[in-house]
Amino acid sequence: MSGIAMAVVLVSAFFHAGWNFLTKKSQRKVVFIWLGQLVALVMYFPVFYSFLPEASIALTGWACIFTSAFLHCLYFSFLGGAYERGELSLVYPLSRGSGPLVVPICAVFFIREQLEVLGMFGILLIVCGIYVIHLPSFSRQSFLKPLLALGGGASLWALLCGCTIVGYSLVDKIGVGHVPPPVYIYVMVCISSIMMAPYMLLKERAATVREWTMNWKNILIVGFLSNFTYLLILFAMQVSKVSYVVAIREVSIVFSAVFGIVWLGEKHAKQKLMGAFLLAAGVVMIGASR
Repeated sequence: MSGIAMAVVLVSAFFHAGWNFLTKKSQRKVVFIWLGQLVALVMYFPVFYSFLPEASIALTGWACIFTSAFLHCLYFSFLGGAYERGELSLVYPLSRGSGPLVVPICAVFFIREQLEVLGMFGILLIVCGIYVIHLPSFSRQSFLKPLLALGGGASLWALLCGCTIVGYSLVDKIGVGHVPPPVYIYVMVCISSIMMAPYMLLKERAATVREWTMNWKNILIVGFLSNFTYLLILFAMQVSKVSYVVAIREVSIVFSAVFGIVWLGEKHAKQKLMGAFLLAAGVVMIGASR
């Protein structure tokens, strides 16, 4: 990976953790995320319009856009649900770190791929990281608590979120090969916002008004950052291997742990930071082994 591509991915990672920090601070998380996407459609329309004459979307491009839009609806729902139930320094590392763990394991069992030694060490570090961030302490009495925590609550929602990340990352890698990234992401966000609109307007109408009234400044920031960070990633995918991009992006795991502990005062700082570092290191190892 070139130095420029790596810098782009690292900037994206920092701001991605940043908009998740703002999401965690919101009242009704999934509503906050949806409003951010609506704001993004307004903000990024000039960019979309300037690239539109170059775009000729074939059937494959449309298939990727609709599939990614559906997966993003699930992603936003699971992410909002996880933040409703758990801390930023738990949810973010678990959701971002579990995705790269799922892909190589599935590849070994279902399509008989062989893992390199570095990749196996990466998987081991991710498993250890997931275990450590769930520890309330380093005492012997806390040994079994991470296993129980994975069975439900915020951890389960975060793991489901991680599975959707795997799905849309693979779909989008194909999609940006057929559609210019600014057009691809704009149309995808538009469709995913429309898909979520009936639920928001029928079930969350009061929460939508309340969220905008209380947090409109943060919604504007998230509307810009959530799509800006992903646009950076899509551009990086065009000039580098997707496994490298996805792996290095997960440095955001460490950023999120720091944000949650320092700015939100979340508990169990030592365990969260150690687990986040293990997760990030494991993901980078898996990316480097491919």
